Parts: sequence; structure tokens; C-alpha cells
Amino acid sequence: MRTQNILLCSCLLIFNLAGGAAIAKTNTVVLSNQFKAALLCKAEPVDARDSGITTQLNKQKITVKNFEKDGLIDLEYRFTKPLQIANTSVSVVRYQGDSGSYFFAIAKGDMARFAKSIGAKPVPVQLKETLSWGDNINQYYQYTTDVTADNPYPDTILIGRDKTSKQGEFYFGCLRFDY
Repeated sequence: MRTQNILLCSCLLIFNLAGGAAIAKTNTVVLSNQFKAALLCKAEPVDARDSGITTQLNKQKITVKNFEKDGLIDLEYRFTKPLQIANTSVSVVRYQGDSGSYFFAIAKGDMARFAKSIGAKPVPVQLKETLSWGDNINQYYQYTTDVTADNPYPDTILIGRDKTSKQGEFYFGCLRFDY
């Protein structure tokens, strides 16, 4: 089990054993921070393929749907109380993976303002194919570390829209490459 999942499970176990409103608030903050950190490539994605994690998320009023097919990761998290991340509101987070993974939020807010707030830059034409996920139209990106010969595809925060995005809606999240 990955370190972040162990940390999350430990926090959730402490919550169950301790009880009380103050602990509940602290635990909700821990979960919110875990999702925020994962969306910005600062932590591993929350992986609810583990039924114990799903149970704990459900107790925090975060519903999980697993659409997994053929061993590919395809999870959806829905928040009763939206997360607030850098002037955006997030009620849905998706985790999809094949060769690499994308842990992303469907956010409401001003996409350009969000991109500027985290220091993301417009995706240059020569990177459009590399920095894409499915049918999404990626408009901004931010590498989390420098591109090097040993790390040609660092974890990358992608920000954009797709053909079905509603007015004032966009996605952002962490794209991780397997190579």
C-alpha cells in the first residue's frame, strides 16, 4: 500500500476510534487536503478501489462510483460539500488510468484566473499531443519538476475543457506518465 494511502487509512482509523465533532471536522480537513494535494501533484491519488477507503469516504459524505473495466482505473468521487481550491468549487473528482493516470477535478470558476493563480502556462502547439487526455482540450499546464533526460515526462498539472464542458466549468488535475 502506498504511503499516502497508509496515512489516509491511519487518519480515518483514528477518526473512527476517537469520535466527536472536533475530530470529525479535523478528519474532513485531512480528506480535503489529501484530495487538493493529489489534484496538484503533491500527493498520490486517493484510490478507492480499496473497499476500506471507500467505506471511510462514504462516512464523510463522499460517494464513490467504480466504473472500472478491463483492469483500468475509472473512479468518480462526489462531494456533498464542494471543495474550495484556489477560487474554484469542486464537487466531482475523477481518477482514470491506463498507461499513466489522471486524477482530475471538474471545477466551476474562472479557468484563466485559476491557471494564473498556480503559475500554469498555455500549452504550446508542440506539446498538444503529449499533454492530452482523451478528448480533452488542454489549455494550460505546469510541470511539477524539470524535464530531464531521466524524467522526460514529469507529473504535470493540466487545465482545460472538453467538448461537453458547461459555461464556467473546466477541469484540472495531475497527469502521471508511466514509462
